[in-house]
Amino acid sequence: MSAQNNSTQRLAAVVYGEGQPIDALIAQLRGLVEARGGRVGGIVQSPCAETIYATHIETGRQIDLMQNLGACSEGCRLDSGALAEAAVLLAQSLVCAPDLLLISRFGRAEAEGGGFLAEIGAAACAGIPTLIGVAVKREAEWRRFAGDFAGTLDFSLEALLAWWDEVAPTQSSG
Repeated sequence: MSAQNNSTQRLAAVVYGEGQPIDALIAQLRGLVEARGGRVGGIVQSPCAETIYATHIETGRQIDLMQNLGACSEGCRLDSGALAEAAVLLAQSLVCAPDLLLISRFGRAEAEGGGFLAEIGAAACAGIPTLIGVAVKREAEWRRFAGDFAGTLDFSLEALLAWWDEVAPTQSSG
């Protein structure tokens, strides 16, 4: 954990650098929390060749987040409709009040004021332990959004588990 932030904050970002396997790290944490009896919800990403899929943990539903703009296009490929659909699924996760909410990315859409910001805020207000992957290049935008309400965790399973052990509901922390 970074010394600058309190590890017991229920909203936490794991900051990752270019090429670091954030999806694999989040999957490892998910598996360990579930093995301890914790209920995990949220949206995780799985890059696959030319696209990125958002997967709703509770239902397994996959949404292709990228649109095909054609061979010579240079615009943003993020499909805002697909992102909105994923946000609805994330909101459904909040209704179920999981022990741990995973959101694999705080990305460009969130940095620009959209994406999953409303759901992140709702999770924080509800006190649901929430872990979000934040790329180093988005860390300043994340900090502007979250301020002192979120902790920052190092990119390691040990840091994530230490945080989880602090914030987990007592029935699923063992």
